[in-house]
Amino acid sequence: MSELNTIVGQRIKQKRKQLKLTGIEMGRRLGISQQHYSRLENGHIKITVDQLITISLILGVSPQSLLLTTEIMSPMINAWTEKTLYSSDVIVLRNKKRRHLK
Repeated sequence: MSELNTIVGQRIKQKRKQLKLTGIEMGRRLGISQQHYSRLENGHIKITVDQLITISLILGVSPQSLLLTTEIMSPMINAWTEKTLYSSDVIVLRNKKRRHLK
């Protein structure tokens, strides 16, 4: 069980309860069983991007508001700032030249 899945699930659950929606109703709207929805909300299984977007539409919030929270971003930012980035670490990808067909 991922900490990220648990945090996102808690945020979804909190918003769902604020709107007085049941897990059964959320499962129905998502086209999944209530049990499957419960496992998503409790962080026992990974939520797909499609499910996250649909849930955010149902709840009337942005997908970012369910993901980008201080408790989620702080460990990532700390990990990024601990690593020194050298120019040799940067890779630039270039588009191949396009040939014009006649």
